[in-house]
Amino acid sequence: MGELLQLKKLQHTQQRADLLEQVQTIPERYAGDIRLFGVYCTETQQNEDVEALLNYLAYSIQTQKVKKSTFERRYAAVKKYLEVALELDITPKQQETLSQLRAVFQLEAYKEQTRREGQPPAIKHEVMEMVHAMEPREKAICLVNLITANRPTEMVRMQIRDFNLAGRSVAVYLKKQKEWHQKRLTQETVKAVRDYIETYKLQPDDYFVGRVSRWGHYESAQITEGGYYKLIQRLLGFVPYKLRKTQVSAMHEAGADVHTIAQQTGHQSITTLTDHYLAVSNTTVDKYL
Repeated sequence: MGELLQLKKLQHTQQRADLLEQVQTIPERYAGDIRLFGVYCTETQQNEDVEALLNYLAYSIQTQKVKKSTFERRYAAVKKYLEVALELDITPKQQETLSQLRAVFQLEAYKEQTRREGQPPAIKHEVMEMVHAMEPREKAICLVNLITANRPTEMVRMQIRDFNLAGRSVAVYLKKQKEWHQKRLTQETVKAVRDYIETYKLQPDDYFVGRVSRWGHYESAQITEGGYYKLIQRLLGFVPYKLRKTQVSAMHEAGADVHTIAQQTGHQSITTLTDHYLAVSNTTVDKYL
C-alpha cells in the first residue's frame, strides 16, 4: 500500500511539473519580437534586462514611431522572455515607468501612433469561388477556417475527432480563453470535410490540417502557426486572419447581431469584436449613405 501511495505521489508531482512547464513556455509568436530586442541590446551594448526593455520601448515610441499595438506586443513578448529565460521580474518602480511610457500615446504629438488601420475583409463570394476550385484538403481547410472564423492557433490544433459532422458542428479549443467552444458548420463545409477524410483515410487522432508531402502523402502533425500562415497565403493570397474578418463582416451584412456573431467566432469581448472586426467593413455603412 505504501509503495502505491508513493507511486501516486510521484505521478501527481510530475503532473504538476508538466503543467508548470507549459505555463513557463515562451509562445512561438513572440520569437520575432524577442529577436529584435536582442539585436537592439547588442547594438546599444546593453544587458538583456528590464531596464533595457524600458529603453527599447522608449526607442520604439520616439525613434521608430511604432503603433501602440506594436508597443504592447513587444512588451508582452520581451517580458515573457525575461521572466522565463532569465528569471527577471519587473519591479514596482519599473512598472511605474512603463505606465508613464504608455501615457505618452495620449499626448497630441503621438496621436498618429494610436490610429488603428485593420486589414479589410475580403468579399466572401469571391473567396468561395477560389475555394471551390481547390483540391479536397485545401478546400476543407479553407472552408472550415472561413465558416468557423477560427484563429490560426485554433486551426493548427484541431483534430478529426473534434468534428461532429452529423450534428454540423466542431469543437474548437480557444487558446486565448483556455476553453472549448462549439462552432457551427454549413452543409457544404461538412461535405468538404467528409471528402477530405475519405481522400486521405484520416483517423480520429489525425490533425485536421496536418502536412502533405510533395508526393501527396498525408502526415498527422501539428504544424506551426507560421507554417499555417504560409499555407493560407499560398492558397488565397492573404493571411488567415482575413478569413476571420471576412466571415464576421459577411454575417453582419446578412443581418446577424453581434452576440450571434460572437457565438460563432468565439469572441469573449463584444467590444473587441465591434472595434477590431466590424469597424473594418464599410459595406454596411455605404448602404445607408
